[in-house]
Amino acid sequence: MIKFMLFLALLLFVYIPTKEAIHMYQQNRYQQERYFYWIKQTIQRKAPYIGKYVLAFLPILGLLILYNHKNITILFTLLLFIYSYLCMKIDDHKKYIKPLVYTHRVQRLLIAYYLFYSVFFYFYIQWEIRIQIISLPLIFVGPWFLLFLIAAGMLPIEKQIRGYYVKDARKMLQAHTNLSTIGITGSYGKTSVKTILQSLLCDEYYSFMTPHSYNNLMGITISIRTLLKPLHEIFICEMGADHIHEIQELAQFVQPQMAVITAIGPQHLQTFQTMENIIQEKMSLAESLPAHGIAFLNKDDPHITKYRLRNKCKVVWFGIHEDADYRACHIRYSKDGTQFQIKHKEETYDVKTQLLGEHNVLNILAAVAVAHTLHISFEKLASIIAQLPYVEHRLQVKQMPNYTLIDNAYNSNPKGASYSLQVLKQMPHKRILVTPGFIDLGDITKQEHHTFAKQMAHCCDIVILVGIKQTKDIVDGLKEARFPKQCIHVVSTVQEAFQLLDKVAQKEDTVLIENDLPDAFNH
Repeated sequence: MIKFMLFLALLLFVYIPTKEAIHMYQQNRYQQERYFYWIKQTIQRKAPYIGKYVLAFLPILGLLILYNHKNITILFTLLLFIYSYLCMKIDDHKKYIKPLVYTHRVQRLLIAYYLFYSVFFYFYIQWEIRIQIISLPLIFVGPWFLLFLIAAGMLPIEKQIRGYYVKDARKMLQAHTNLSTIGITGSYGKTSVKTILQSLLCDEYYSFMTPHSYNNLMGITISIRTLLKPLHEIFICEMGADHIHEIQELAQFVQPQMAVITAIGPQHLQTFQTMENIIQEKMSLAESLPAHGIAFLNKDDPHITKYRLRNKCKVVWFGIHEDADYRACHIRYSKDGTQFQIKHKEETYDVKTQLLGEHNVLNILAAVAVAHTLHISFEKLASIIAQLPYVEHRLQVKQMPNYTLIDNAYNSNPKGASYSLQVLKQMPHKRILVTPGFIDLGDITKQEHHTFAKQMAHCCDIVILVGIKQTKDIVDGLKEARFPKQCIHVVSTVQEAFQLLDKVAQKEDTVLIENDLPDAFNH
C-alpha cells in the first residue's frame, strides 16, 4: 500500500513541471529550437534561486538519507504530497498572460508523459530510499528535457494528424467553387485590416474571417473546418509567417484571388536572418495570385514599392503617398479618435473613426480599397467606418478607475510602436508607457531598443519597463537621451507594472501598454 501511495505522490510531484514544460512548448509554437532557447534562458535566470533552494533543503535531505527508521518511506511520501499540494496552490494563483490551452495535441503530450512516468516510477519505487531521495531534483526538472524526446517521437503521429485535417480543409475549399479568398499578410497590421475588412463587407456579402490570430497552417485549417458554410461568398484569411516559405505554403493551400500586404518590417529576424528574406516572404503572397488576381499594396512602405513583382496581376496602391490609388489626407487626431479624407480618382470623402494612430488610418485605407473594389460605395463605407469598434489589444482605449488605458499589447514591432508613441504624445496630462521592448529582432535588437528609447524620451513622462535583462538597452538609451532617472522604473513582471501604475497614475493620465510578452519570454 505504501508503495502505491508513493507512486501517486511521485505522479503529483511531476505534474507542475510537466504542465510548465508543455505550456512553454505551446507558447513557442511547438518548435523545439525556440523551446530549447526558453530552457536555456530559464536555467540562467533561475540558477541562483535553485542554488539557494538546494542549500536550504540540504539539511532535510541529509536527515532523510541518514534516517534509518522503517517509516522513512512514509515520511518521504507525505513530504512529496505536501510539496506537490503547495506547488499546485501556488500555480492556481499564478496569472499567466497566455494560459495553457488544452488542445488535442497538448492532451496527447500529457498522455505520453504520464505513460512514460507510470512505467518509470514503477521501477523507481523499487530502488533504495536513499537513491530515491538523491535523484528527486533530477526528476523535478526532468520534464523540461524529456519533452524533446517525447515530442520528437510523436512528430510522425502529429504530422499524420495535421495532414489529415489540412487535406480535409483543402477538400472543403475545392468543393466551394463560388468562394473568393482574400489573403492578408505583413509584418504588422494583418489582424486589424482583417477585422476592419470583415466589418466593411459583412452587410453586402456573406463573409467570414480567420478568428483571433489564427494565421498559421493549423489555425487556418481549423477556421475552414469549423466556420466555412455553403452560403459563404468571401473568405478573409490572415497569413502569418516566422520562417521562410511559410506564406508560399499558406497561399498554395487557400489559393487567394486577392492579396493585401499591409507593411514590411524587421520582425522574426532570428528565424528569417535578413530583411531580404522577410521582404521576399511577404511579397510572395502577391506573386501567388493568378493573372486575374488583384494585389493591394502599401504605397508608403519603401520595401514594397521597391520590390519588382514576378507576376502580372493587377496592383492597387493605398497610402498617404500622393501617387496612391486610395489616398488618405488631412489627417487629424484627438482623444476621441481620428478624422481624415479618402481620395480616389476624382472622388473625395470625409471619414471619422474612434480608432487612433496613423497606422490605423492605413489599416482602414487598405480595407476600403478592397471593399470599394468589391463595389461597396464610399457613402456606405464611411458610415461603417464611423461605427468601427476597437480592435482588441491594438490601440484599444479603455477607461480604468484611475487612468485612461491605451491597450496596444499585441503590437511588437518597431514601426507600430513608433506610431503608438505619437498617439500617446498627443494625449493631455501625464503620459505613461509600459513596455517590455521587442523580441525576435536578432542582431538589431540593441539598435532598435536604443531608437525606441529616444522616441520614448520625446513622448512620455514616465516609463515602466517589464523585464530586467531584456530592457537594459532601453534603459541605456533613455539615459543617453537624458530622460529623468527618477521617471524610469524597471520591474520583473506585468503584474508588478500594474501594481506600480496604481501608485503613480492619476485619473487624468494616459497609460500606453506597448507589447505584452508571452510568459515564455516574460522574465
